[in-house]
Amino acid sequence: MGKLVCTVELDKEKGVTVKVENADDQITQTVVMDGTSITITVKGSEETSTIVQKQDSVTITCKDFTVDATGTLTLKSAKASSWNSQDTLTVESTKDMSFTSQAKLTQSATQDAKLSSQAKIAVEATSNLDMKGMQTSLAASGGENKIEGLTLKMSGKTQAELASAMIKVAAQGQLGLESSGMAELKGAMTSVSGSLVKLG
Repeated sequence: MGKLVCTVELDKEKGVTVKVENADDQITQTVVMDGTSITITVKGSEETSTIVQKQDSVTITCKDFTVDATGTLTLKSAKASSWNSQDTLTVESTKDMSFTSQAKLTQSATQDAKLSSQAKIAVEATSNLDMKGMQTSLAASGGENKIEGLTLKMSGKTQAELASAMIKVAAQGQLGLESSGMAELKGAMTSVSGSLVKLG
């Protein structure tokens, strides 16, 4: 790196301008304090980054932005906050991760979205839990697929199917099988038994 050209300009209307020019690397660093804001600009041959600080805001504009904390990093907002990525957004933790909201929690995507874990995933609501899709699938690849509730209700608007190598339906109290149309019970061997059996 060759010699740097450093200038300081003092103006009662424009404020103070400090400029450092690096002709060899084609980089110019400028700090402008105009009484309202402080603007730091680093201009190169290909990219330019700026930091603008006013009494109520700080704006950083750059190609790549990195925050590296060896201790704790805390981001806090007294009002609404937003995080928008126009490309891939990755949130990663080597230990526990939690998302908490005192009101409504919404996660949405205009394309495919995936939630995965190498261990356990728990989705819990103290009130209603609604999951909805144009087409849904719930599968357990290696163990039990369990659905339970104080009241369990499953319905299909056009058709409902239950298929397995072995199916067992058991009720501790009354068991009712009813059809408003034709009902059919068929098997290679069919057994109907009970202390009292009534047909017809």
